[in-house]
Amino acid sequence: MSPDPNHQEPHNSPRQGAGDLTILIEEARCGQAEAQKKLFSEVYNELKVIAAAYMRSERPEHTLGATALVNESYLKMFGIDSSTHTMSYAHRHAFFKAASVAMRRILIDHARSKKSAKRSPKNGKRVISVDLEIAAESANPADLIALDEALDLLEQEDERSASIVHLRFYAGRQIEEIAEMMGLSARTIKRDWEFARARLQQILDHQSEPGEP
Repeated sequence: MSPDPNHQEPHNSPRQGAGDLTILIEEARCGQAEAQKKLFSEVYNELKVIAAAYMRSERPEHTLGATALVNESYLKMFGIDSSTHTMSYAHRHAFFKAASVAMRRILIDHARSKKSAKRSPKNGKRVISVDLEIAAESANPADLIALDEALDLLEQEDERSASIVHLRFYAGRQIEEIAEMMGLSARTIKRDWEFARARLQQILDHQSEPGEP
């Protein structure tokens, strides 16, 4: 689910150490709402810094690719050369869940900032690659917004499938990794991922039909 649009990230908050973040992730994993908010804020702020650096070095029309940013955020926050902060899959799930929601928000904010962007013509299917690195560079920004709206609908219908989309599409995790994080079989994750892709495409096709806004 998208974060509360009225939520304000703290400014100039002290940087958490890797050990502090690990504790925060454990608390978030256990369902502590305040820890979940803090974890999202930490990851969101880190991703925004990295994304800004990417944007300064890229062509003006470039749209952010999420996987590299999420991975770089993970390495920076826990130490790129450190082996002392290795997290269990349960902890990684909590981290990447927060990262995927943060990346989704950054991508959509970036797409919405392109005021001239218009959705693809309605005389054909709106097809968006399920590889976000490709989609983010090739898709019309307004189509990414359409995908975001479709994901909102999927979340209402099937929360687990939507969570897999977050981890797979916005955080760039592999099927086997998601399966271990969620304590499910790779076959189940693959089945849910295929369902989610088909359902999202169905929603996008409906949005593309003549007479639809």
